[in-house]
Amino acid sequence: MPVRTKLPKIPDYTFIPKDEDKLVVQKSNPLQTLSETNLSLSQLKILDAYLSRINSHDAEKRYVRFEKGELEKILGVDRIREEDLRDRLNNLFQVVTIKDQNKSKGFTVIALFEKAEAYQDENGLWQVDLACTESAREYIFNIENIGYLRYRLKNIIDLTSRYSYVLYLYLENNRFRRSWQVSLTELKQILNCHAERYKSFKYFNAEILKKCSQELQNKTNLQFTYFPTDKKGRHYTAIQFDIENPEENITNEQQTIAGSTDRSFGHDDHKKGTDYGGELANLLGDVACENEFTPEQIRVIQDLVLKVVGHDHIKCFDYLMHKLHLLDYHKAQNRYNYLITMIINDIKNPDSAQ
Repeated sequence: MPVRTKLPKIPDYTFIPKDEDKLVVQKSNPLQTLSETNLSLSQLKILDAYLSRINSHDAEKRYVRFEKGELEKILGVDRIREEDLRDRLNNLFQVVTIKDQNKSKGFTVIALFEKAEAYQDENGLWQVDLACTESAREYIFNIENIGYLRYRLKNIIDLTSRYSYVLYLYLENNRFRRSWQVSLTELKQILNCHAERYKSFKYFNAEILKKCSQELQNKTNLQFTYFPTDKKGRHYTAIQFDIENPEENITNEQQTIAGSTDRSFGHDDHKKGTDYGGELANLLGDVACENEFTPEQIRVIQDLVLKVVGHDHIKCFDYLMHKLHLLDYHKAQNRYNYLITMIINDIKNPDSAQ
C-alpha cells in the first residue's frame, strides 16, 4: 500500500473560536455574487465554513481542516457516507463566474478550490482538508479594499432554503438602512425567481417571501417585517423591508464594509449614549475567546483601541481583529504585553496604524 504524502501543516489560529456559534464569516462583495450562479446551498455553506476558519490576513495559509462531523452539522445531515462525501467535494470544483465591480466591466471565471483531501486519521475519524486556488485568493484574503460582509456562521447553518440564504445576505447588506424599498423586479432578480408563476405577487409572496421570512426569523438573529407597496393599478411593484433590530448586533456580529466607503455609526450612537466601552469589551472577549484576557486587561485594551481608532465600530472591530492576527503570526509568548505594545506604537505613530 503506497504511503500517503505528508499533508501541509494546517494553521491553528488560537484566537478563532472553537465553538461554531462564534465563528465569523467575512465574505468579499465579489464572492457574494455567487448567489447568482448555480452553486447549491450546500456548496455555499461549505464556502462560508471555509471563510470562517481562515486567517483573512494570511494568504499563505489557505488550508483548512474539517472533521466530517463538522461538515455534517453545517450541511444539516445526520451522516455523510464516503461516496456521498466524494460527490459533495467533487461539486466544489466547478468553474464559477464572479462579478467584480472593482475591475473593468465584465466578469471573472475561476475555480474556487484546487484541492480537497478526505482521509481517516489514526482514530478512524474522517478529516477533510480544503484549499482555495491561487485565483481565488484575491477574493478571500486581504479583502478590506474590495468590500465585504461580516456575519456569524451560525446564522446560515440551519437554513434549508437557498432563497432564505440569499435573502439573509441581502438583508444583512442593507441592515444599516433600517427601512427601505426594493422593486419586485430587482428582488426577484436577487433571489433568482424567474419562473412564470412568480410574476404574480400572490404566489411569489406565499411560496418565497413568507417562507423565507419565517425561516430567517426562527433561525437567525434577524427580526424584520415586509409589506408590498407602490401599487400601480391592481399590481404591487415594490417591497418595503423594516429591520426591527438594527442596532442590536450591528457592532458585534454583522456589518457591511463597502470598500472605500466609510459608514461610521459613531456620531449618531454617541448622541444616544451608547456604551462604547461595554460594546468593545464584549467584542474583545468574543474574538479573543476562552477568557484569554482578564476583565482589567480588556478595559486597558479597549481604552487604547478607542484612542487609535475612535468611536467607529467597524474600524474598531477590523483593527482589533488585525492585531490578534499579528499576535498569532508572531507567536508572542506574552500575548497581552505584545498586543499592548503594538497598540501604543500606533498611538505614538498614527500614520503606521493598521
